[in-house]
Amino acid sequence: MSSANPANPANPANQIPWEVRPLEGGASETFLALEAAMPVVSIASLNLKTCQISDRVAEVLARPELEKFDYIPASDRDRIVGVLHRPEAGQRGNSRDISEDISVREAMQPLDESLLISANASLLSYIENADRSFYRLVAREEEIIGIVTPSDLQKFPVRPLLFCAIALVELLLAEWLRQNYRQEDWLAVLSEKRRAIIAQRWLDWGSDNTALDLVSVTEFCDKRDAALNLGAFASKNAARKKLKDIEWLRHAVMHSGDYALTPENAQRVSRTMRQAREAIVILQNALGDALG
Repeated sequence: MSSANPANPANPANQIPWEVRPLEGGASETFLALEAAMPVVSIASLNLKTCQISDRVAEVLARPELEKFDYIPASDRDRIVGVLHRPEAGQRGNSRDISEDISVREAMQPLDESLLISANASLLSYIENADRSFYRLVAREEEIIGIVTPSDLQKFPVRPLLFCAIALVELLLAEWLRQNYRQEDWLAVLSEKRRAIIAQRWLDWGSDNTALDLVSVTEFCDKRDAALNLGAFASKNAARKKLKDIEWLRHAVMHSGDYALTPENAQRVSRTMRQAREAIVILQNALGDALG
């Protein structure tokens, strides 16, 4: 296997690549900008369907226009004062049994601050904490304008944020390998099959000017396994599980998959986003001045 040379040996013109690398763009600054630019209202359902607190529960739950909603805002005249949970949703939310024919006032979850989120709140922050609540009512100033639930993690505005975090984890893994080990050292901890695939990719991609070095042609699993085997993380087993979750979400996002079709998967997405942030901090701290 040829050594990685900044001047691509497979390039007939032997062109020298630009010195700028992806991580020189300022990862932390990018996340701050994303937090400010992408509000949670961008994924909220704004056309609220409500009921009145004087309505009977059985009648409300039977309405065709409300059948697809687990959480139904309840109004007293024109003001939302609580949320009616469907019985099956209530079981997940530890709500009381509302199958009996009682009024919405008696069955609803009364409104309090824990049920609210600002329309301008960071979408990134919501993604990371979506598994900790079954829904939030979206408020703008004094008015409740919508509702957001973990199922909304399927929506398009979420996907660029997920991709950004996952891409940064992979870029940091690659840079950690470059800064700490020669290519023969990190290659040695991978299987013979993976080394052969990397060698072929270097021949294919190097001739097309799409690879700076051998790290550039590795897959996420290669970077993950090499970094784990070489001690990038204090707890190898715990880190392996988290990185596999990140890889699962990476593939789903990259291939436009439906990664949050169930409550369990939506919770996994939220948990995985927190794990990605943890991995980013660990790798940034390990690289230190090398990122500057």
